[in-house]
Amino acid sequence: MQTPFIDIHTHMPKLDDHLIQIVNLELEAPCPEQGYYSYGIHPWALDNAGFQIETTMKRLEERLQSPNVVALGEAGLDKMHKASFERQMILFERQIALSEALQKPMILHDVRCHNEIIALRKKHKAKQAWILHGFNGTEQDVKQLIGQGISLSVGEALLHPERKIYAAFPAIDLDFLFLETDMAEVGIQKVYESAARILETDIKTLQSRILENFKQIFLDNSQNS
Repeated sequence: MQTPFIDIHTHMPKLDDHLIQIVNLELEAPCPEQGYYSYGIHPWALDNAGFQIETTMKRLEERLQSPNVVALGEAGLDKMHKASFERQMILFERQIALSEALQKPMILHDVRCHNEIIALRKKHKAKQAWILHGFNGTEQDVKQLIGQGISLSVGEALLHPERKIYAAFPAIDLDFLFLETDMAEVGIQKVYESAARILETDIKTLQSRILENFKQIFLDNSQNS
């Protein structure tokens, strides 16, 4: 049986027998009966007129009840966005608590907030897995985040040698590695090809390692919850 490609975070579902995706859905969208999905409240949602944390959190909790929803996300913090950082913190901490209560791993949005993310993981003594998506940090960032048990997902940035992650990528422990497409047009296989080339390994080995990470965090977690 052919080992599938794992796309840990995407907004663009594709039908492919050799592809497993976690598709990020809007709260308004019902969860399909097949596949793997995530729902979360992005910090940018705070821009919406009339946004209410309590009402939206109740909706999120309802959506997370589906057995096909394997993660809460994306959720997190963004210092480059105009939304009040204080409100971002409140919203994110509410989602951390929900993740722990429902035993759902988290997929994180993090823009210049590594220190805050680490501090909140410690503060909440979070036991659920956290995966920081779209990671494009330095080797020092890699060590700090993985040191707190936070996995890292990398996307099409690996196709650009000028990006920070290109040099830092070999420092990622493979037990904490995922790959993704997010909203990029590039296919996940291209991301795997670039990752394998940087790591000087073959694609099949990389597929096997990431599949094991996926099973451990998402499938084992859902069976035990």
